[in-house]
Amino acid sequence: MSLEAALADQERAWRERPVLRRLYREWHEEIARELAPGPGETVELGAGFAELKHVVPNVVATDVEPTSWADAVVDAHELPYADASLANLVLVDVFHHLGDPARFLDEARRVLRPGGRIVLVEPYCSAVSTPLYRRFHHERTDLGVDPFAPDPALGAAMEGNQALPTLAFFRHAAELTRRWPELRLVRRRRFAFVLYPLSGGYSRRPLVSPGLYRPLHVLESVLSPLAPLLAFRCLVVLERALVLDRVDVEVNRPDHARESAQRHEELEEPERQRDLRPSVPDDGEEG
Repeated sequence: MSLEAALADQERAWRERPVLRRLYREWHEEIARELAPGPGETVELGAGFAELKHVVPNVVATDVEPTSWADAVVDAHELPYADASLANLVLVDVFHHLGDPARFLDEARRVLRPGGRIVLVEPYCSAVSTPLYRRFHHERTDLGVDPFAPDPALGAAMEGNQALPTLAFFRHAAELTRRWPELRLVRRRRFAFVLYPLSGGYSRRPLVSPGLYRPLHVLESVLSPLAPLLAFRCLVVLERALVLDRVDVEVNRPDHARESAQRHEELEEPERQRDLRPSVPDDGEEG
């Protein structure tokens, strides 16, 4: 199936699934809140059918092939932008499709201006989600790979390894910091415990009605302390450093890498205490 046809199927599912639509709209609003203000364009890589534009109208929607929704054709491994020129790179369900994540991170470091950000929403592999992803999702979920090594199996646009974000930004966060000290992890959040799997995503039969959205959203807030065990999704924000501090300059020392990983864990603690309320009001969707 061509990328255009696959995206048309996803857009059709989006229109037909109010729970899925509402979930992604909330995630898009959270992405918007995390974007760096100031000069430079905001570019979405792998924009699909470009729904983010409804929340961030000035985003440049790109994809790896020409599509009906893309403003430009852009390969995440060879970004066609000048050094230090972009304000933000947004990836929604894209990082886990990259055949060479390290090359993308090199390119992101190059094109982001100081203070610019990478904002990602991706699958997360928890104790609960991992076996379910492996059982019910067509993409592979391989936690045994090196997340920064090229993977020839990810050559096609719709192929992926859903474990890559978990490995790169959580389990191997110290290695991320050692190799890309200029890209600082400023936020990580694990979420989506009930509503997302029950929504059926884009391809499975929905198991929840729109009328249950609010009570299940409250349940998700109650379950937030168990995010490392239950989460199906994660939000990751990296920021291009203004100036490397002493720890960054000496980041090749193992003790500093360990300290950095500990700081990353501390970043998450406030998020576990947050009461995430629905950011999208009831819009009268049917059902």
